Amino acid sequence: MMTHATKSITSSASDLPSPQKRSLSAVRWRAARPMVMAAALLTVIYLSLAAVVIAVDPHNVYRWGPQPRIEPGNTPRDVVIDWIDVAAKDSSYDTFLVGSSVTEMYTPEYLKGILGPDAKVINLSYGGPRPRDRDLVLDQLVKSDTVKHVIVSFEWTYIRDPDVTNISFPAFLYDDDIANDLRMVNFPTIRTTFSVLGGQRFYSNDDDARYKRYVDGMYASFQRPEEMARIQREVERHRAQIGASSGRDCASFQAINEQLVPNLKALSDKGVKVDVMIPISSYAFYYVRRNDISPTLLDEMMVARRCLVNAASDIPHVSIFAFDDDPAIAGDLANFREVGHLYDPAILSNFISAITTGKGRLTRKNFPRHENAIRSAVENYQTTNTRLDMVAARSETEQAASKSSTS
Repeated sequence: MMTHATKSITSSASDLPSPQKRSLSAVRWRAARPMVMAAALLTVIYLSLAAVVIAVDPHNVYRWGPQPRIEPGNTPRDVVIDWIDVAAKDSSYDTFLVGSSVTEMYTPEYLKGILGPDAKVINLSYGGPRPRDRDLVLDQLVKSDTVKHVIVSFEWTYIRDPDVTNISFPAFLYDDDIANDLRMVNFPTIRTTFSVLGGQRFYSNDDDARYKRYVDGMYASFQRPEEMARIQREVERHRAQIGASSGRDCASFQAINEQLVPNLKALSDKGVKVDVMIPISSYAFYYVRRNDISPTLLDEMMVARRCLVNAASDIPHVSIFAFDDDPAIAGDLANFREVGHLYDPAILSNFISAITTGKGRLTRKNFPRHENAIRSAVENYQTTNTRLDMVAARSETEQAASKSSTS
């Protein structure tokens, strides 16, 4: 018979890990230890880099930053999304172009030639702005102590939900949530941080020549008979539906009502001159982009414009401009590098110089005529390209001359 003491000893012995179990645990720990140590090391490195980045503040987000600047005369283009605070807090600038890919081509020197030599201008345009990131950019300018003039483009994206953000835009740099600032610790920011530590105070971007080659290549690719034929097929396919009503009214456009208009009012209250420029899209744009933007794109854009004009007309210092009611401009694809991107330098010049001439300004009084002209032109549009027509006519003339000389 087993005694109570024997049972206790047996029970205690059975509770101890067997040599096999101890051996298995040790093997597992030896296998996991390098990964745990590597993870710990990476965490220490990341937190150390985060501490350095936040302490240096290369984007000028905090009060203790080194006050970096954008190289004078530079056109930052898409990388400007990281430098909004750098530009807004730089007393060298008082005039800001806040635009999209359709206004990226305007260099500071070009803008000074139109606005006057005393304009301290910088181009804050970047590709694909959306309502929320545009709102964050304008918020930074509202806070600026030196801003005097803001030129802002009004794209089709304002028909989107107000919470939509450009996927590449670092909203965490400009919102009120400090906890997400660690997201700025990425390789480009780390490089910039160490450049600042090395004494660099001016940021720069790729030269304008590279951008010009990109734009010229885009134009050459677009200006082809095959591309025009494809667009004409789209036009014919959707002509019956192009003028359909969206059922939307001014209350539908929260991005205009809750973001853009309040920003315009806030800038106006500071005495800032604001020019809202509606980019010139081709009439083909409403056919080609209805598939990926909205089947009722034409109606939504016209209603959105009308709502903006009605809401902003009584705000002091604010003007709105548009030029796409002229078929010679918006109806001729020879003027474009893509259905939504103007190319012709002369038209680009007239577009931005309207700020000083007042031409093309929209008011409550003239907007119905403007809207009716665009709706009619789009609904009755036939693909037109005077450049390719001239090339074809010249080719026919040369062929006729060649046959005549050989006969």
